[in-house]
Amino acid sequence: MVKRVKQDDVAGALELAGVGRDDPRLVQWLEEHRGRNGGKLHIGLGGKGVRIIFSRESDLKYWQKHYA
Repeated sequence: MVKRVKQDDVAGALELAGVGRDDPRLVQWLEEHRGRNGGKLHIGLGGKGVRIIFSRESDLKYWQKHYA
């Protein structure tokens, strides 16, 4: 039997320095994003704050423009 690995498409990542995973501002941004288009996001802890990984290029550019 061959074990297959699922691979997600990744458009890029944005690191928000000084923002924690439970930051109220981040929670609001995530709710807004999911309400706007339901795009897939992966959230992890980066070196200086929260790292958000986007599956769509348009979402990445929108977040870079408005929230970085």
